[in-house]
Amino acid sequence: MSETVTVFGADKCQGNAVATALLQDGHFTVRAVVQELTSPTSQQLQAGGAHTFLVDYNKPASIDSALCGAHKCFVITHTDFNNKEPLRTEIQQGYKLADVCKQHNIRQVVLSGAHHVHRKYSLPARHMDAKACINDYMNEIDLPKTEIIVPFYFESFLTTFKPSPTGNNTYKIAIPMGEAAMDGISIKQIGPIVTALFKNPQRWIGKSCFLSAGRLRIPEYAQILTHHLCPKQFKDSRISVREFVDFFGGPGAQDLGNMFEFWKRGGQKMNYALTLELYPELQQFQQWVSANSTLLRAALDNEQAVPMQKQNYLEKLSRSGSIGREEKS
Repeated sequence: MSETVTVFGADKCQGNAVATALLQDGHFTVRAVVQELTSPTSQQLQAGGAHTFLVDYNKPASIDSALCGAHKCFVITHTDFNNKEPLRTEIQQGYKLADVCKQHNIRQVVLSGAHHVHRKYSLPARHMDAKACINDYMNEIDLPKTEIIVPFYFESFLTTFKPSPTGNNTYKIAIPMGEAAMDGISIKQIGPIVTALFKNPQRWIGKSCFLSAGRLRIPEYAQILTHHLCPKQFKDSRISVREFVDFFGGPGAQDLGNMFEFWKRGGQKMNYALTLELYPELQQFQQWVSANSTLLRAALDNEQAVPMQKQNYLEKLSRSGSIGREEKS
């Protein structure tokens, strides 16, 4: 008999990667928890054989319906920085999921967790701190759990951290890592990795898996992008964390800045060898860029003019020497 796996957040990137990989594996019955039953992502999951569920995280009975009769589940919580109390809200959501998993004797929970950033360095990174607290609680109630901790997503170069145009076919990467290397992975590869964890629970329950497809400095990421997307040229902006927070803007900017500061101080501690063991077809960044060059070009070519406030900020940084130091050195 196939095992039934409930996948929370199945209509968001990481959860969708997990649900899709489980369906493709063919050894699992997949319950996909989504926000909208009629969305294109939900319909795609339904077409692939998933049973879709709507869940109200404020109502344990709603969570109960998605977990009743399931053998395993994948848990990921999401941070809403527009919420008045994003940290508390996410932690409460995670605790409720944990409690219902316990009530239904779920055999294995794979949690997308994170490090304690505030506890270690007194730097609030609420999207990470909440997940770390949820992991602690799952340990306290003795859930049969496997934790994964993920690094920077390669796909973020297509979205949140898309390189900013600074001229004709020239782009700056505004990621404040300084001289430190940054681990990365393709979000789509999280799916096969989690599938491998579910297929070998005896080995992985009680473990934390720190995932990585390799470590590169920002200039090395830029060099690979330049090589594969020529004539486009990419450079590290050498932006500081403080400059990044001002440049990025929004209610979660400081949290993201503190995340990079945590990584700069050596807080990543990811494990490439372990990740490769879980997924031998793991793509490093160079392979990912080569395979996705058309998608990357389209994203960059469709980039509208940089919003005026950001363009002015880039110009200000350039005048102050924060951008372009590599050309002057």
